Amino acid sequence: MISFLLFCIANAIDVSISNMDSAIIDIVWCGAHNKSNDNILVMSSKGTIYLSQDNGDDWQKLAEVFHRKGLLVLQDENEKVGVVNKIQKSPIDPQLIIFLGTEFVNWISPDCGQTINAIYTGRQMREFQFHPSRKDWILASSWSKCQMKQKDCFVTKDLMVSKDMGLNWEVIAKYVNQYTWGFKSPNNDVIPEQRIMITLEPNGKGHQQLSGWNMKTHLFYSDDFMKTKTMLVNQGNKFQLTPNHIFVAQVMNSSNQEVTLLVSESDQYEYNFRYVQMPDILKDHSYTIVDSQYGAFININHLKPSSIMGTTYISDSTASRYRISLNYTVRTEEGQCDFERVLGLEGIYIANVYASEQAELYQSEIDEDSPRIKESDLSKFKQTKITFDKGSRWQPLTPPQVDSEGKKLQCDSKSCSLHLHSVSTKMQFGPFYSTKNSIGLILGTGNIGKYLSYRPDQVNTYMSRDGGLTWFEIAKGSHIYEIGDHGGVIVLASDQQATKVLKYSWNEGLTWEVFQFSEHPIEITNIITEPSNIGTRFIIYGTSDLFINEENIEQGNIVKIDFSQIHGRECIGEDSPSSENSDYELWSPTGKINPDCLMGMRVEYVRRKRDAKCFNGEDLQRQRSIQYCQCTEEDWECDLNFHRENSDPNAKCIPYELYEQNFEAPENCEDYYEVTRGYRRVAGNKCQGGVEYNPVRLLCPGFKFWKFRNIWDFMLICIFAAIIYFIYKNRHHFSKRKDHTKEQQQSARAYGQKMVERGLGYREFDEDLIEENQNV
Repeated sequence: MISFLLFCIANAIDVSISNMDSAIIDIVWCGAHNKSNDNILVMSSKGTIYLSQDNGDDWQKLAEVFHRKGLLVLQDENEKVGVVNKIQKSPIDPQLIIFLGTEFVNWISPDCGQTINAIYTGRQMREFQFHPSRKDWILASSWSKCQMKQKDCFVTKDLMVSKDMGLNWEVIAKYVNQYTWGFKSPNNDVIPEQRIMITLEPNGKGHQQLSGWNMKTHLFYSDDFMKTKTMLVNQGNKFQLTPNHIFVAQVMNSSNQEVTLLVSESDQYEYNFRYVQMPDILKDHSYTIVDSQYGAFININHLKPSSIMGTTYISDSTASRYRISLNYTVRTEEGQCDFERVLGLEGIYIANVYASEQAELYQSEIDEDSPRIKESDLSKFKQTKITFDKGSRWQPLTPPQVDSEGKKLQCDSKSCSLHLHSVSTKMQFGPFYSTKNSIGLILGTGNIGKYLSYRPDQVNTYMSRDGGLTWFEIAKGSHIYEIGDHGGVIVLASDQQATKVLKYSWNEGLTWEVFQFSEHPIEITNIITEPSNIGTRFIIYGTSDLFINEENIEQGNIVKIDFSQIHGRECIGEDSPSSENSDYELWSPTGKINPDCLMGMRVEYVRRKRDAKCFNGEDLQRQRSIQYCQCTEEDWECDLNFHRENSDPNAKCIPYELYEQNFEAPENCEDYYEVTRGYRRVAGNKCQGGVEYNPVRLLCPGFKFWKFRNIWDFMLICIFAAIIYFIYKNRHHFSKRKDHTKEQQQSARAYGQKMVERGLGYREFDEDLIEENQNV
């Protein structure tokens, strides 16, 4: 490994460049070595591990250490040590690292690579999971092996457990499909810590196959390391555990590869699985949980076992009632979706869709007169949408007015907007990107026009500093990017060709400085910083060509860049933002319809003034205050089986054409029941008062007024009794009043007849009727 140091006095930027034996495929930050230095581990494509204990200035090659330790634990001279093919960090101890090997040897380090211990397992490990709260407990899977001509031996996927940090392993289940520990939060006090969630074939025979949906695979849980197990979902093949819910795909038809979805709360001892309610009865082939904050966004593939287009649904807070949020969502055949939450802000999401005309043609039946569009052609019609109310309304990205050179852009028609690349591009261009500690900043690559372009000469780099409300072009061409210092430093570099320079901005894109970081061009793979994005040190990694004895050899490169000295001082005035002597200002994210609130709240954040020449520092506290807003139309979305009229995001919610709303009381009705008005509050929205579309409460048939279940019912009855007593005591005053006139009596009889005729059996959605029923 060759290492050299550059120092640019004019810009006060510290640069270190190191060369590796091959391209870098993984980088792991694993805790501080001391207050000023981080430990960093790097894995190359050849399986070589490198360690830096000084933020990336110097690197130690650990290949010999790993090989020597591996030889000590081999039990057969014909066995090979292998190399590392995966690094995994413990969720509760960032210093605890497991290195999975390509053979029967794995390695573990309790101190981020400074000490290496080899572990012999007799089989190659595949998936690997640390326990969320017990440091020593580990789950792993591996495939059993059979010797040549060995009878009655079958290859199966086995689940193994270690309770001593990987020193000893025990096989606890066979014919396994998927598994995980039974909870996510390390502060769990409800779920037993031994709980394991697992899908497997309990009566598996022969060699195990893991292709497609399987009617013989079921979901179980165990609280005693699989000595006993309890079935949760029959034919439950795949599941996803989130902090609040567990989602399970249940196989309905294995020949057609059709599934349905169940959900239960995950933070309770016993599970209560229920089928999710969807507006349409469609074939489901696969699911992707794209977000699970306050309910869930689920992308469903309705078309075929593997499709590049899906439908995105949004749930209520229970994650069990869904409505369509976004049609024709872009996805890959592996199930990844062009759908991202803007981190640090509530309710803002960015997604890519296919243009409706081409998407409908793609999913239509094939016939001679109207052949379905090919998947390769469908990719030419991608468009980008954004929502500020968690999927209730989607709209195009507002294009910038001028380009990065100050020239006016021609994008005035309704069909012209900004479009950004995402995961479906498969790293050809940088995806849209945000971080929770640089609130409001979003970066992306794309173009303005009618559709997303893949031509490098049409793709540029864009940025928003207000959560996606407005955008501006920051550089011509496609770039890879990273954000540090709470948004105080932004770094760009070309990702389409080898380069020796990068661009950086300390004022959120107002100006850009060009800096040469290398004497030789490097083809950059990525730019990253420590996981919290609050520091000023960046790592650039990529590859370059090395000529030895007239032979061209690709080597890996790591460049550490430190911007901590470009300003020389930390910002002041965090406690008095927006004042004259403060480097900070107050900023509140807003929605598209309501300019003052977002998700029912007005949240004030402290952020550095754009032109303040100072560093934020790692301890900056961003959130300042929260005020709850009155509810507006933006805070409500259409309920299950309702949609916006004519697909207009500002129109009223109306029932689907074939949907008949049921006003009848449910079975086992107690006291009252609710009837939807076609709306529901967006999950996670905190608005109060204002526009109200809450469900109407109707009394159950046979309701008994003397029943009460809580103190409020009791108080209501007391008040009612007091009113009766008051009327009784003053009855001589009321007796003097005249009776109703004949016209009033006729009107009352007519109204009563109307209610009989239009009673609870009436099916058409009528808001006035619901209000009349409630009055009755």
